[in-house]
Amino acid sequence: MLKESLINQNLTQDFSMIILGIHDGHNSGATLLKNGVIVSSILEERITRTKNEVGYPENSINEVLKISNVKKEEIDFVCYSSNFMHSKDHLQNISDWYNVGVDDQRRDKLQDSSYKKVVFEQRKTERINQVVNQLKCSSDKIRFYDHHTCHAAAAYYGSHYSFEDKVLVLTVDGAGDGLCSTVSIGHKGKLKRIASTDRKASLGKIYSRITYLLGFKPWEHEYKIMGMSPYADKSRSDKLLKIFEDLISIDKNNPLVFTNNSELETNYIYQYLKEKLERARFDEVSRAIQTFTENLVSNWVNNCINETKINKVALGGGVFMNVKANQIISNLKSVEDIFVFPSCGDESLSLGACWLHYYRSMRKKTEIKNIYLGGDYSNTSINKEIEDYNFSSKIKVEKHREVELEIAKKLSENKVVARFSGKMEWGARALGNRSILANPSSWQNVEKINSMIKMRDFWMPFAPSIIFEDHKKYLINEKNLFSPYMMLAYDTTKIAEKEISAAVHPRDKTARAQLVTEKINPKYHLLIKHFKALTGISAVLNTSFNLHGYPLVYKPKDALYVFDKSGLDYLAINDYLISKQ
Repeated sequence: MLKESLINQNLTQDFSMIILGIHDGHNSGATLLKNGVIVSSILEERITRTKNEVGYPENSINEVLKISNVKKEEIDFVCYSSNFMHSKDHLQNISDWYNVGVDDQRRDKLQDSSYKKVVFEQRKTERINQVVNQLKCSSDKIRFYDHHTCHAAAAYYGSHYSFEDKVLVLTVDGAGDGLCSTVSIGHKGKLKRIASTDRKASLGKIYSRITYLLGFKPWEHEYKIMGMSPYADKSRSDKLLKIFEDLISIDKNNPLVFTNNSELETNYIYQYLKEKLERARFDEVSRAIQTFTENLVSNWVNNCINETKINKVALGGGVFMNVKANQIISNLKSVEDIFVFPSCGDESLSLGACWLHYYRSMRKKTEIKNIYLGGDYSNTSINKEIEDYNFSSKIKVEKHREVELEIAKKLSENKVVARFSGKMEWGARALGNRSILANPSSWQNVEKINSMIKMRDFWMPFAPSIIFEDHKKYLINEKNLFSPYMMLAYDTTKIAEKEISAAVHPRDKTARAQLVTEKINPKYHLLIKHFKALTGISAVLNTSFNLHGYPLVYKPKDALYVFDKSGLDYLAINDYLISKQ
């Protein structure tokens, strides 16, 4: 059954509790939960303007308090989303993490447990002090929760499943608090972990090492590997599969966990992979690691369902940002229904920490209506920003009562429009409120967007935003799976190849679609309806509103800067439409 909200329960506010969730690793950020409701959440990168910012999110904490109109002293609990987290300096030195091999593994194993305990306690004290110094609160308010439990909590409590449903909750990532995967059962508001995999056998680490090996930035560019994979010859790429299969597999004695097939832990495999894949083609390596990921994870999910007899699945952790793997999982006969937490990498941990603490205390399921959880800006404040901005060229500013209709008209004329509207969407995906939009039927628009602003790698597809009621015109969706946050890929129809071809992967004809409902985003839904009335096409091409290498725009001044420094035709910022003269 299709669902239009993340949770299909009525909101009950019998108890007052304000919880601040903090993630201080990569993709750091803060979340505020008030009386059971996530009222604000923002990533640190949106404020610092440093992509995938790491470390303590001081700015995000201040911002979620401001957005929510909550004072520091009103916070009841502060919840860290991991028991241990490296310092910012350590997290920034990616090359030190990746250029390692067997000698480094031997050295690290020689470090005794007492040394590791000292480091753990030292970091815990530092993290407590950061909160106390910023919020001027007692350390008694601070709680620490396990990394993968927070991933599981986000997936379970953020899902559309009711507390009466038995839910299979699965997490897979690089590593956190010593683990890289977990299997849990969610039922009646409780999460019970039944299996876990040690970080030594991490699929996420293998994928990130391949990302680094191919010249991209780990923790950020894994999606480029996924996007390239369909272009490679299958027969040649399959010959590389054994390299990965020799590293990890599903444990023959326990089908719920992964096992390391070599003496080399996955944290130390970079040099090994470099030697094994020397002179292998870029595209074939991409397809091999993607195929390996799809095979391993889908078999594992199938095993988990067979062992637990639970076929409603909730997924969390960075590996499930892989929409192609998610598609394979969703198509399993054993899967009745699937929920992938929107933007389920480590950015989701602060939400999970909030829910975890709340539900351990209250046992009441609440509703998250959407993930537009960032700041909002009035027309008055935006008008002032426009007036104060020193544009490099002459501009024209128009205010419209029906700005969505005006945007639709421009899109129908094959103009490219950047849209800044209302609250900013949380997470990695642009979902209409901080998006660049275009007519999805014209490939010229792909070239135009790339030359104007995006400078995307040539093989990377764009995505469509489709009005929910017409999505089966373009997408093959036999199980009626609902994906409002671009977490699933779908096979497409013949009509899609004609009407939204510029927003479909040109090689495998899949689409990472956003299904837009009037309930979740009424203005964006109206915009696409206007575009349909003008063109007959029930979708628009959607890509993130940012300069290449920078985070999604957040504040009006960010949007004005990107518009000014790029070749964009138009900027729609709330009710204003700005064009260059």
